[in-house]
Amino acid sequence: MKSDPDVSAAIQGDRDAFTRLYRRYARSVFLDLVARLRTRQDAEDALQAAFVSAWRHLPRLTNPSRFVPWLFRIARNKAKDLLRKERLKPHRLHDPDLIAPSRPDRPDLARIRDLVAKLQPKNRAIVMLRAVEGWSAADVALAQGLSVATVRRRYARALEHLRTGLARRTNDEDEEKRPRPRNAAGFSL
Repeated sequence: MKSDPDVSAAIQGDRDAFTRLYRRYARSVFLDLVARLRTRQDAEDALQAAFVSAWRHLPRLTNPSRFVPWLFRIARNKAKDLLRKERLKPHRLHDPDLIAPSRPDRPDLARIRDLVAKLQPKNRAIVMLRAVEGWSAADVALAQGLSVATVRRRYARALEHLRTGLARRTNDEDEEKRPRPRNAAGFSL
């Protein structure tokens, strides 16, 4: 990501510039936090704490082009603090509305949501930033502190896991719908 004039202005104390940065990055940071924390409330709390901390420490940012990874690092640290404080362990998403709302006309969305929730938090964050936010592999790598190759590899593996899981569930459902063969006495085998 290039150096952003709003970052430079915010470093100088421009609140409007920082508000624009918040509007630009809050959703992406939130999705990263959702991937790490248990509930929407925990993610919102960590998001607020991260941006407050970023505003306070912004004058210490020496390289404005590093704002995004710096912000994500602050957010991850706030999530770790929250997990430590509440003695929570990161695990599958608890709040079903965090990834995708269920729609009766699209039952596959519920399946996908469940499969995404089972991904490891680091891979879930990559999927959310790439697939939901539309970030490039390079931008995700910068924000997550990973190489582009690692982001691409993890994203491909996560998508394969989702495809396999979705296909497996579809096959299991088809199998349940098939009539079972009966023996001579008329009982299902």
